[in-house]
Amino acid sequence: MAMSRKVVLTQRPDGEPAESDFALVDAETKPLEDGEVLLKVEHLSIDAFIRTMLDDRDGHHGKVDLEAPVMALGVGRVIDSRSSELQQGDAVFGPMGAQTHVVWPAAMLRKLDESNVPARTYLGALGMTTGLTAYAGMICVAQVKAEETVVVSAAAGAVGSMACQIAKIAGAKVIGIAGGAEKCDFLRKEIGCHDAVDYKSGNLVENLRESCPEGINVFFDNVGGDVLDAALDNIAKCARVIICGAISQYNDMTKVTGPSLYLRIPERNASMLGFTVDHYAEQFPTMEADIADWIQRGELSLPEQIEDGIENFPGALIKLMTGGHKGKLLIGL
Repeated sequence: MAMSRKVVLTQRPDGEPAESDFALVDAETKPLEDGEVLLKVEHLSIDAFIRTMLDDRDGHHGKVDLEAPVMALGVGRVIDSRSSELQQGDAVFGPMGAQTHVVWPAAMLRKLDESNVPARTYLGALGMTTGLTAYAGMICVAQVKAEETVVVSAAAGAVGSMACQIAKIAGAKVIGIAGGAEKCDFLRKEIGCHDAVDYKSGNLVENLRESCPEGINVFFDNVGGDVLDAALDNIAKCARVIICGAISQYNDMTKVTGPSLYLRIPERNASMLGFTVDHYAEQFPTMEADIADWIQRGELSLPEQIEDGIENFPGALIKLMTGGHKGKLLIGL
């Protein structure tokens, strides 16, 4: 057995999460049984879906029970094993939860190949909730084409940064939407966007019109709300609007605000398509191979922002929800 430090949910957030909604507790891990492994968690992925699990409702991803560790995907290392499938020292991916150590059945975990990339890459560029989500949305759903104009919301975040680069690799003209001049500079200089629009400055509808004078062919949305409406007002004929997420809505899922300009879809013979990455699981090997190839060729990279210490998990989640980061946000343990 080992001691594990855990971040547990002590009360349901009222709107935006606060650090007082969580507590840090210590507990012994349970004894190993046949087929199980003891893991030391190394990195946790801070993802928007975590917020949807904190309410007292069973959403698409389920919910976190009170006094239970907050759900989070992560990578860890086997420190003890009673499984023939995994040995001490193996790196694995799985639903680690917000804790430093955990015992899981080996069958729940994926053994990782660290020969070309660090294990934490499987939370970022090769991660299901990050790189694979961006690939599925941009390639499988949007079917982006060369010379199309692509706009991505929350473009300075993890999924957005990947979506922008994947569209650019496909030959599209890419415009990112982000909050603040610093993030817009990040999109132009580090992510390689052709242009960036600051939703916090000026009129977003007009600014998008200036950046996309012939209209938007593909809008990849991670935000919803007013940002989605601004994009809808600028879509071109036969545009594809791809709904990946709606982080502006997650703090109150009982009062989700839909787009008021949805009639732009029929007016311009456009389409609005939603997806979750798990529907494309059969294509994961192809997605991973393509992304790994782009990384090796220097065509794609995902900056990381790592907050050290399990005690910083609540603050990191709040930072994600308020846009206080760039690239992939991780907890390092």
